[in-house]
Amino acid sequence: MKKTGCMVFLLVALNLYAQDSSFIIKNVRVFDGSLTINETNVVVKNGVINGIGPTLKVPDIPNIDGKGFTLVPGFLNAHAHTEYVDQLKESLRFGVTTVLDMGTFPEHDKTLRNAAASRKDVADFRSSGIFITPPGGHGTEYGYRIPTINNTPDKAKAFVDQRIKLGADYLKIVINGVRNKRNGTPTLDSATVHALIKAGHDHKKLVVAHIESTEDIQLAIEAGVDGLVHQWRDSGLRPDLANLIAANNVFVVAGDVAVIDGFLNGGPQLLLKDKKISPYLSERSIKELKKPMRALPGLSITPFMDGLRSLMEADVLLLSGSDAFTGNPRVVHGASYHRMLELFAEAGLPPARILQMSTSHVADVFDLTDRGRIKPGLIADLILINGDPTTDIKDTRKIVKIWRRGIEVNREP
Repeated sequence: MKKTGCMVFLLVALNLYAQDSSFIIKNVRVFDGSLTINETNVVVKNGVINGIGPTLKVPDIPNIDGKGFTLVPGFLNAHAHTEYVDQLKESLRFGVTTVLDMGTFPEHDKTLRNAAASRKDVADFRSSGIFITPPGGHGTEYGYRIPTINNTPDKAKAFVDQRIKLGADYLKIVINGVRNKRNGTPTLDSATVHALIKAGHDHKKLVVAHIESTEDIQLAIEAGVDGLVHQWRDSGLRPDLANLIAANNVFVVAGDVAVIDGFLNGGPQLLLKDKKISPYLSERSIKELKKPMRALPGLSITPFMDGLRSLMEADVLLLSGSDAFTGNPRVVHGASYHRMLELFAEAGLPPARILQMSTSHVADVFDLTDRGRIKPGLIADLILINGDPTTDIKDTRKIVKIWRRGIEVNREP
């Protein structure tokens, strides 16, 4: 009798789950990850996009009137550092349905992966595991005990093997040339960088690099890196450097402008004052955004905006990544992603390209073949927006609904 009762309960629960994740959005503008489609219908069944078209037969499932709204794929943040499951929840509340972590400290990794795999109220999660840096190198200053590698190329394979064994989805190496020149922070040498990238590629893993200087970029490209998770910080307009990156088919995760903006007394206050942002902020994020900052002599966002323009004009493959991390002053999960998109537009990037950088381009590079587009057969990670972000990127803040795998997200913090 008890088994029968449990089975009935399970079947009812599964049926409710299926109903909750099935719906149709009618007469909606769609940005499908590449193109804009006007006045069409999108059917979602059991958390998967089932069909798109203006003449689709309307099934007997909940209807949503999308007139005047835009439906876009869930955003993918290609550079974050996550410590708490609540940060994955906050990312999702702002439409970031997938977080690609670029350095998860070991004590948090398993908890974050388990939460993303078992829950629909948090963003999905992928990670490099802990980044690869030498003793005393950048990344060791945050108080966590992490494995490091000396400049010993013959140890690179074993080190990478261990990262793969622990579940790394891709690899991130740290080359910190600016810190090395400024204060002697240890950095990886050329032979070790070459050996690490080769070891990663032998495992058929994508390898990205934290870089800071012109020399860092040249070394990473020479060693065969797939992507850079920063732009240079030792100069501004650099068409020569941007052309070198483009010629070697290396992608760049843009987002340095968001980090610099966090240091300045402007952007964080704008987020706190924006009524499309502030109601959904966690207490942690409000505290972080209100944190007073002492002006750093000579700090300016202009060289970073100029560097971003160089990359844009060279047609480098750009991805969106906010570098959200409690160690980055006033750059928070979720909200700062939208500030970053605004800064991209101020640098001259067209809104449609910014949306591609935030959806399909990230999915393509990281081989996330089930998301990043609105296309039959892909999971229904979706954002419904009251406006048209293909013409005004700030409309991404006008969120009406968010779905992760077809389940509507509760946006209450």
